[in-house]
Amino acid sequence: MKRLIYGINPVMEALKATDLSIKELLVSSKRSGDVVDEMRSLAKGRSIKVRMVSNDELENTAGTRNHQGVVLVCKDGFPYRHIEEFLSIWKKSGARAFFLILDSIEDPQNMGTLIRSASAAGVQGVIIPKDRSAEITPAVEKASAGATIKTPIAKVTNISNAIRCLKEAGVWVVGIEAEGKTNIYSAPFDGDLAIVVGSEGSGLRRLVKRECDLLASIPMRGSLNSLNAAQAGTVALFEAVRQRGG
Repeated sequence: MKRLIYGINPVMEALKATDLSIKELLVSSKRSGDVVDEMRSLAKGRSIKVRMVSNDELENTAGTRNHQGVVLVCKDGFPYRHIEEFLSIWKKSGARAFFLILDSIEDPQNMGTLIRSASAAGVQGVIIPKDRSAEITPAVEKASAGATIKTPIAKVTNISNAIRCLKEAGVWVVGIEAEGKTNIYSAPFDGDLAIVVGSEGSGLRRLVKRECDLLASIPMRGSLNSLNAAQAGTVALFEAVRQRGG
């Protein structure tokens, strides 16, 4: 399945990623300016075909009006990684492990936002399940503002098995859960760590919670007593950044 990337930031990041195999860049005939000129220059430098097309053609190709006037057509599908690659890269780096696990995040906007937050926090890899989850679609890539280009993402058959694999390698796994008895500011986030964020509606699944070393909650002080999955995950990620020395 071919990979489409649309939106100013994702397309720009993709054009700068020299390991990405791109077939062509489609630009709206109504779009101009410095950003488009830079995109065309980057494409020319990589011998990528550039076509000026109508907005209708862009919408038909992207499947949405939310393309911002640019669409990249890649030669290959999204390059999902393997969890074993994550572990190998981590061990060779000598750095502390820092992973994000997304359990059944089905909303593309939340998925993209979480990947964007993970990239900003310095996460080494994001793990998503094969089923009952959003995949890395053009909408997710747009919502991530291009973070999917730079962030390694693994798709696994079973999240519980993936957690066990990380734990066997020495990673401490913390699930973000409203009913967690420890709050995130007291939870130990400064070692080899994986944070697990559950679905928008029901949170972490029972078997996933059982595999976590710890369930941690986010203290609420206002009249609104809940955050959505992307907000909760972002708060937890940056508490980890704080504990790990910024």
